[in-house]
Amino acid sequence: MAGRSSTGPSVSERRLSWALLGVLALTAAGVFAVSFHPDPWLTGTVSGGLPPEQRGPDGAPKPGEPDLFAALAPSLVPAGSPERFDAQTLADKIDGKADLYLEAGFRSLLTQRVSLAKDPDAWAEFFLFTMESPESAFSVFSRQRRSSALRLPPAPFAYRAANAVCVAAGPFYMEAIGASENPELMEALTATASALAEKAPASQEILRHVELFPPAAAAHDRAVLFKGSAFGYDGFAHAYAVSVTEDGAALTAFVAVGKNSRDGRASAEAFLRFLEENGATRISGTDPETDAVVLDFYGFTEVVFSRGPYVAGIHEADRRDAAEHWAKLLQDRLRAVDENRGG
Repeated sequence: MAGRSSTGPSVSERRLSWALLGVLALTAAGVFAVSFHPDPWLTGTVSGGLPPEQRGPDGAPKPGEPDLFAALAPSLVPAGSPERFDAQTLADKIDGKADLYLEAGFRSLLTQRVSLAKDPDAWAEFFLFTMESPESAFSVFSRQRRSSALRLPPAPFAYRAANAVCVAAGPFYMEAIGASENPELMEALTATASALAEKAPASQEILRHVELFPPAAAAHDRAVLFKGSAFGYDGFAHAYAVSVTEDGAALTAFVAVGKNSRDGRASAEAFLRFLEENGATRISGTDPETDAVVLDFYGFTEVVFSRGPYVAGIHEADRRDAAEHWAKLLQDRLRAVDENRGG
């Protein structure tokens, strides 16, 4: 039976053992070093923005698109690679909300994670949506506006709410969502959003429509734009709406343009037919161009009138007196704006 050599391991065996121990020691040292000096490309701590030649096809801005990398605040660095999504892949990124963007006129989405250069745990993700028009961008911006939104001047349509910064500028809608409300992170996200907004100013046409509402409605901060349909009615090309509460009564003031006619009176009559076909009962008024038509709609009050190309009024008011009061304010405002703009 073979046994261990009485003379112990040979010289060659001892050399092999020391070599193996050396390899293990080097491996352990490498693991130890990495644990204290992680790869900056994996953790997002690489300093400075990516130069154009290193961004790859997904990071290169498309013609007319703001350069997200160039706009990054100095304290932010990219964390990972940018990604692009089209109409077919959008739901992979924002499952549950894709239809809102697609219906409004979605074109593409660029996303990029970033972090504070000095604190990789303070990270956020940018979502830069390219829409078909400024109205499309404002539509998704306004329909998702957070209730706690605080405007961020000087951009006309930009706000911060908790850990989010949102901007509508030109045909672009941008969200920056932080992993936390870290003050330094939020300040950097706000600076980046402001820089992006400067490259794509807000549409004057949207501002003109927002100004159609009475000042008391605070439409600049609360207006919502519906494209294609609103209130279950698909006869509008677009409708701007503002929710208002007066003495405990909730209502929605709106100004819209018909899809099939630029004649406000014809558009108003078509909307009235829709309401009555769905159970509304007319209380007063016959001609929406000369006098507001008031209806009862299952306990809510609807008021509809026209002015030039617009059909306007009050939707789902809790009380008739509040509805008629706001309808009068809206009529007076439309008349004043019309006269000021020379018809």
